Amino acid sequence: MLNARLVEKGKLFSADSLQQQGNVIHELVQAYQADLARSGLDETRAAFFKQQLDLLAGTLGDVGVTRDGAKAMTADEGLAKSEGKTLARSIREALRIVLKDGPVEGVSLEQFALNGNLMQSTKDVLAYLNSMGAKVAPLDAHLARFFEGQKASELVKAAWTRLRDADALQEKSRVDLPTETLALLELKGRVLDLIEEINGIARIAFEGRAEVRAKFNKDLLYRGRRARKTTPAAPPVA
Repeated sequence: MLNARLVEKGKLFSADSLQQQGNVIHELVQAYQADLARSGLDETRAAFFKQQLDLLAGTLGDVGVTRDGAKAMTADEGLAKSEGKTLARSIREALRIVLKDGPVEGVSLEQFALNGNLMQSTKDVLAYLNSMGAKVAPLDAHLARFFEGQKASELVKAAWTRLRDADALQEKSRVDLPTETLALLELKGRVLDLIEEINGIARIAFEGRAEVRAKFNKDLLYRGRRARKTTPAAPPVA
């Protein structure tokens, strides 16, 4: 039975980016094997990571269309979620400037607190954007200078709509996906899981050695996502 959590996680990054990042992490595992083993990464777990990387490498050689479904799902929802989070961060930064002396138009900075929302899942981002839209509207005129004259409330609405639609399309399409595509998403999620696990172990193993800890990251994954990023959707016409 497929692991639903890993299938969802597998949508976050492309197989190519995961393979590149995984290869870098595997080289680091080999270079620092003894230190990592003392902090929880035993030989069996390291070997399992290499096995999953090899399986992923095998899918990259396929000439079929199986991967296209996974890539499309990753691109649509992943990009919409990333853009939504980026917009929310930008608006909060602008709000810190506009509201530095206290509430304006009855709006306070405290109203935009995350309140435990980790902004990790699509559901989290949708919920935050939904709550932000109405609250920020009274400050549209004050925030326009930060967003090329556009209304922040309309930008939020557009980002929420795009992410909602991408999520709905993905849910509708999931039942029609071939078994091979779902299996690939699960494999991608497992590789990402292992990369994050190893990076976490490295943070434990190399406490006090910032130069080594910094090597264990997901830079190549995020670099690949930025390279695919397109211009944000325009706000809806009033």
